[in-house]
Amino acid sequence: MARTVEELEILLAKYEENGPAKLYYAMSRKSWEIAEVLNKTNLVGIDLEDKDNKKFERLQKIMSDATKVAEACKALEGIAGITGVEERDVKKKPISPQTIAKGL
Repeated sequence: MARTVEELEILLAKYEENGPAKLYYAMSRKSWEIAEVLNKTNLVGIDLEDKDNKKFERLQKIMSDATKVAEACKALEGIAGITGVEERDVKKKPISPQTIAKGL
């Protein structure tokens, strides 16, 4: 499986992106998807008497995980220096010991 120089340059460029910013935007999209699922679900219509119906348990798990996703987004927002402009945030070089050393 030989790769061309162009393919390798594209792959290298991905590693030079701001990974935490990219992760922030991915997690943010997932939080919107979780909200969509929760907004579409009417808890009144769930049959709690049916022991085989696991929908309520699944929704509880989603709601529990939603808090963790929101907390992760908030933490990543600060770490990655999110400005709200995804393309610019992802392309921005993250601060690391290597980038600081290059600046000296």
